[in-house]
Formats: sequence, structure tokens, C-alpha cells
Amino acid sequence: MSRDATERFDHHSLCQSAPVVALWPGADASHLAAGDRLAFDSLSAALADLFGNHDLSVTAILAKHQVSRGKLYHTAPRCLKKHPDGRIYGFRAALPYMHIKEYERQAPAIVQPYEQAGCAGIFGQLLRQYPSLEKLIRGLVRRRSKRVVVGGQVRQPISDIHVQFIEKCRQLGIAETSYPFNVKRLAFRALQAFVHDLSLEDFDMSVAHAGGTKSGAAAHWEEQAPAATRAFEVVEFDGHKMDLRLTVTLIDPFGMERTLELHRIWILVLLDVFSRAVIGYHIALGKEYNKDDVAAALQCALTPAVARTYQIPDMCVKEGGGFPSQHIVETEFACWDWFRMDGAKSHLAEDTLSRLNQIVGCWTDNGPPASPNARPYIERFFHVIARHFAHRLPSTVGSDPESIEKALSDPGGNIHLTVELTELEDMVHVVLSNYNGTAHKGTGARTPLEAMAYSVRSSPGFLRTLPTPIRSNLCLMQEARIATIKGSTFKGVRPHVNFAHVRYSSPVLSTNAALIGRKVRIYYDVRDVRAIKAFFEDGSELGVLTATRPWNITPHSLRVRQEIHRLLAERKLRVGPEDCPIGAWTRMKWKECRTSKRAVNALAKANVKAPAPAAVEASMPAQQNALTTGVSDEVNAVNQPAPDNAVVVPTPMQIRRTIIF
Repeated sequence: MSRDATERFDHHSLCQSAPVVALWPGADASHLAAGDRLAFDSLSAALADLFGNHDLSVTAILAKHQVSRGKLYHTAPRCLKKHPDGRIYGFRAALPYMHIKEYERQAPAIVQPYEQAGCAGIFGQLLRQYPSLEKLIRGLVRRRSKRVVVGGQVRQPISDIHVQFIEKCRQLGIAETSYPFNVKRLAFRALQAFVHDLSLEDFDMSVAHAGGTKSGAAAHWEEQAPAATRAFEVVEFDGHKMDLRLTVTLIDPFGMERTLELHRIWILVLLDVFSRAVIGYHIALGKEYNKDDVAAALQCALTPAVARTYQIPDMCVKEGGGFPSQHIVETEFACWDWFRMDGAKSHLAEDTLSRLNQIVGCWTDNGPPASPNARPYIERFFHVIARHFAHRLPSTVGSDPESIEKALSDPGGNIHLTVELTELEDMVHVVLSNYNGTAHKGTGARTPLEAMAYSVRSSPGFLRTLPTPIRSNLCLMQEARIATIKGSTFKGVRPHVNFAHVRYSSPVLSTNAALIGRKVRIYYDVRDVRAIKAFFEDGSELGVLTATRPWNITPHSLRVRQEIHRLLAERKLRVGPEDCPIGAWTRMKWKECRTSKRAVNALAKANVKAPAPAAVEASMPAQQNALTTGVSDEVNAVNQPAPDNAVVVPTPMQIRRTIIF
């Protein structure tokens, strides 16, 4: 019961991390003896004052409740430990003889050969010493009750798992005289008990191991978002493929406008459950959306909405419509507490989860698989959008191949009858803005914006916002990587950083040989990687680093650069010494546009032009002079793209053969 002498009791930190005492789980002390019940009551009252009454000092609490300082200091941190039911221990930690930690063997794993005595906790000690063993067992147990696949076996027996376990122990170099080789049956019984305990950790796995039917949709308590009682408490998120044939107008390498047909695109929406208000959205191009598109939707929901200039004449948002951050000042940079989503790979990507947990500071609830009813509000919202918007536009494909909407709106080969991407962007913005300004059934005749304003202003203390330093950065669109500054004074190679197959440098970095070999953290915007920002390991800023020529000329995303290098490695793309790789890639995509809608989506998403090399040279003279020495001026790190009015010089053509019919 004694605390570690080196562990310091921090009253302030404990109170900051503790939930409200009134919400703590309680305990029933009626079964205790009189002395134990009195001790429990005194300790519980002291804990309630310690975490709930900040006006009393620790000394005053000890004197008031007649509790020893060591007992209080020992129990207080235990109250905040996680209970197996998902909640904290709370007042349950004050019960006498309450164990909140499983037994962990500390004694050396010395067992007499082929003796069972003295093996308490030794299997768990082995797994802690070799985590790969536990990972192997957990993987085998998860796959044990899955349906048979080609080359697999049904219901792998424990004996087969034991064989793989022993083989893994030999691969790890465990001596033949050590556990598990020096006990009878080579720890088979311990493995069998561990597999049984694993199957009981998760209810769905328990049902599968028992051969039962599919378990209900309810997940663990800690994985479920609570019922929304206020704005920004629970937010639902999902992506919906628009049931439309779309076109986009792009400028080809010859400076001519061309109308091309796109793949159907996605709309990603964040919906506040309490008020039903749309707090942010993003339109994603591509056959599927990825984690970068999810980050763009999160960024839109966190930053204040701005007014939009519509290209369609007479289009406007009705009075009372818009987005919350436009009309409710308190919701600017507001964060939510729970983020409910499905199990799509882009949703569960490590970068997406880190953005949600570390920057937004929310819990995530991905719900059970194949259960759209777990996210009823966003699913209903997409149904309304499809029925009252997408299915009423020209060139809609309907919800199924036999839908009447598809038959009536089929434009055939005349793609000029289809909706253009810019027109769709305007219409989506107006539709969502009007949705927020329209009263829904069951909301007491309040619009989503009115419901959110009422909730925010009636309970302002519950709304969290992004810290001020983060607001000025595109934090959600950036990722951090650790890089080493390269260079050589012997070979005359200036200091630089390698990122995504390209060197980056700056006037400060390239002239300081003392920085060679140091580690830096680099942040970059995946939508445009011509410039990155570098910080040293201690947090001090190195500054903006610019890509070397020719990667600093045309805006391009990280995915475009990765695709270019893949095509170069496969010898499917050739880039001349003075040619811009982005321009060569763009020309290649223009050729593919004749037969591939995916190439059209790539061009529309990249949103770059393909000027001739002469035009590039004429439009970027300052960068050419700066980069000939391998150094980029920090002012050019902003990397402004070539002006739209740059003169496009046509490539001279020569007639090599005349064909006469």
C-alpha cells in the first residue's frame, strides 16, 4: 500500500484531469464490517473534498475527515484509473482490499526443470518481455473463428497455435533451459488460458468463438458517442458519392478551353447532431476520397466560413441561411467532443486519428461495421440531399440503374447538357446554406442555426475552441516528418533536406555548414509541396525551405509528385533536362483524357496548366537566377504560380509527310 518514494503527489494535476465528482461511480459499503465501513466513509468524503472542494487545503481535509496523508495520497490517483467497464474507478477505489491492477510477476523467471511450482505469473512476464509473442497470439485468435479462405483451415485448434507459439519462441532466441521450454507441456495450459481470456475481452469475439449468431449492434460503452445534449458535443461525418454526371472546363497545353467529363465526385459533410446543422463540407474529386480530403473537410469545419461569389447569375442564399461560423461568433474555431464515423480506411488512417485526437481533442466513434443506422442523422441528411437536389438535376444517374430520373435526364453524348463542376460547387454551397436556415420537423420550428445559437448561448462554458497559435496555421493540412540535414564540406555539397525525392534548401540553411547532420521536423501542405517549413528538435524555427529547380515552379500535390516518380521509375514518363516534370505529367494526362475519366479527375484535382518551356522560362526569371547556385530566396518560398496572363508560346511543328487521298 505504500507509494513510491520518488513519486510526487500533484493535487493540481489530478484535479485538472478528473471528471466532476458528482459523476463518479459509487460503491456499496453495506456488506463491510463496521470498522471497514467507517474507514470507507471517511476516505470517500475526503476524496470528494479533495477533488470537488478546491477551497480546502489538503491539510484541512485530513484534519476534517481524520484520514492519514499516505492513505489519501495512495487512493487519489487510483480513483482516476480506468475500470474494466470503461469508466474510472471513482469511489470504488476507496473500498478495502480493492485491487485495480492485475498481478505482474517481478521475480526472475527461474523455474526448476519440468516443475510446475513457482510459475505464478510467468507466462504474462514472458509476454511483457517479448511483445511480439503476444501480437502473434492475438492475431491467431482473431483469425481463428473467421470464415475459411483459400489455403486456410477451419477453426484452428489450440495445439496448432501452440506449435506456432513455440516456433516463435525459438526464433526469438529463448534458451532451451528457460521458460517455456523447461516446464511440462511447454506452457500449453498457460497458453490455453490466455486464449480463453482473449476471447472474453470482446463480446463479438466471444460470440464467434462460441459459434453463436451475430451479436447486436451495440459496441463497448467507451467506443460509443453519448446522446447529444448540446451543440458540438457529437458530430457525425461521412462521404456521399453524388449521383451526377459532371463536366469540367480546363485549359489544354495549347491554351484552348476543353470540356471533359469527370468521374462522379464525393461530398464530405460534418453534421452537428444536436442542432442538425452542417458545420463544414468538402467536395472531393476522384474515384474514392482519401485522408487528405478528410483533412480538408475538418479544416473547413474548424475555420470560419467566408462569403462566396457565385458564378451562376441570380444565385443567392436565402435570409437566415448560411453556416454557423458566419452568424454565431462563438462557433468560430469551435471543436467538438465526439466524432462519429464509419470504418472507411481514410477515416481510420493514422493521420486522420492523430488530427482528431491531438489537434481537435475529441473522442472518435467508428461504430460497428455494416451498421449505417449507428449514424442515422448523416445518413438521413444524404438521403434528403440526393432526393431533393442531386436527383433533380440534369444528367443525374439516379439511385439505381432502373430509376426514372436516369431515363429522363440522360444527355447521351452531348456532355454540354451536364452540370459543370463550378456550377455544382455553387449549388452545393447554396443548398447546404439553405438547409441550415430551414426549420426541420421535430425541432420545435427552429432552424438548425437557431437551435445552435440557443444551445451555444445558453451554456457557453461547454464550448471549446482551437488555441490561438494553431488558428493561424493550416495545421490540419500539414504533416510532420523527421529529416536529417545533408551536405558535405569535402565535396562542396551545400546543406539541404531531402523530402519526397527532392532537395529543399534556403539562404539560411545553405550557407551554414554547422547544421549538417542535425535533425529537423518538417511540416508541409499535401496540396502544394513546393515549400516546407522546418523546425529544430528543440522547437526553434529554421524557416521555409524551397524545392530545387524544376520542382519549385508549378504548384503540385504530394500525390502528384509521387505518381511522377513512379512513372519515371517505370519509364512510362520522360522528362527533359530543361522540362518541368509537372508539365510533362500534365501533357501525359491530357493524352489519356480521351479514354480515361480518371485522368480528367487527376487534372481537375491538380488544377495546373502545362505551359511550354519557353513560357516557363519567361515567367520565372527571378527563380532561375536564384536556383542556379542551388539556393532559393526565402521570398520565393511562397512560390506564387505563374500568372494566368502569361503568354503561351506554341510549339513549332514541322510537316514530315504528306498524305494524298
